[in-house]
Amino acid sequence: MQELDGKKKVLDFLCFLLFLYLFIFSLVLIKFSFTEVGEYILQITRDNISEINALGFGWLLALIMQSSGAATSALLAMNFAGIIGPIVLIYMVIGTRIGTTLTALFVSLFISAKRRDFRHGFEIGLANLVYALPIAIFMFLLEYFFSFFSKMGNYFIVLGVPFKITFIENITMPLIKLITFIPEYLLAFLGIFLLIFSLKKMPVFMMRLWGEDYIRKKINKYFKKKHFSFFIGFLIAVFLTSTSITIALLIPLIISRIINLKKVIPYIIGTNLGGVVDAIIGGLVIGETSIPAIFTYVSFSLIGLFWLFNTDLMFKITKFISKRTLKISKKRAILFVLFFILLAVFLSII
Repeated sequence: MQELDGKKKVLDFLCFLLFLYLFIFSLVLIKFSFTEVGEYILQITRDNISEINALGFGWLLALIMQSSGAATSALLAMNFAGIIGPIVLIYMVIGTRIGTTLTALFVSLFISAKRRDFRHGFEIGLANLVYALPIAIFMFLLEYFFSFFSKMGNYFIVLGVPFKITFIENITMPLIKLITFIPEYLLAFLGIFLLIFSLKKMPVFMMRLWGEDYIRKKINKYFKKKHFSFFIGFLIAVFLTSTSITIALLIPLIISRIINLKKVIPYIIGTNLGGVVDAIIGGLVIGETSIPAIFTYVSFSLIGLFWLFNTDLMFKITKFISKRTLKISKKRAILFVLFFILLAVFLSII
């Protein structure tokens, strides 16, 4: 029995490595294919669109891909190919951090629970939105009036900061050369599909390696202290390479009242810092042109650390919106999620 379990762990680890390779491969494939077809598609995403449109586009893309890291990685590849201008890219990256908050909200809709218990589950996603929205507004204004993030990112490029994995093309281009007979636009869609697919599968095999029940027990054990809660969220997000999945993992626990929202808030802050890993990997694959966007993406999580000193405020705002403003029921939660989606669409086209 132990031998079978050992073989299963090895298989799960190999599957994780496979999907990690597919993640890297998909980024190189997108970069390669969009270089050829970039001038013919997504012309609206160049620097002539407004900052609000760019924010909405990033928001919407993260909604579709259910991952700010995946959305940012795709945007980096399109920027490298010349499809997305470097200025609007910054606003799109900020938008992805809002869009990714939908995942936990969406997951809570599908859990069967009494109204009060459902509200507790929904509040995790709502707290993540409360975390993200003020930071996004602050960063948007900082970039709009002072071009802070684009200037700082370009400064790092001028300094010659090494930001590229040199062996990446050596392990991916031989396979890409074998499929160059496929039209470039189909390769682009294949790359996007593999990007989404690999980012969904990597966390699955990470969960199998440690076990979902084991992870949950450890989470609950160390949640009593704020700094433990923060570091657990950070470490799990690093391993799972997904902020939204790491947060959604706790929804069943909070609905069953094993833990409460107040203990979860430092964890949410930690996951948002740990979840930058997949975007950083994407930036390393693309190269130095991605530095301004990656600087923006990481800055979002670093600014978010200020919430650690105001966890009570974040808790009170979430509870106020949930109980007093929205008076959450499943019906109102669905309407809120629909409004969240439609707002992203509206901002991207106005």
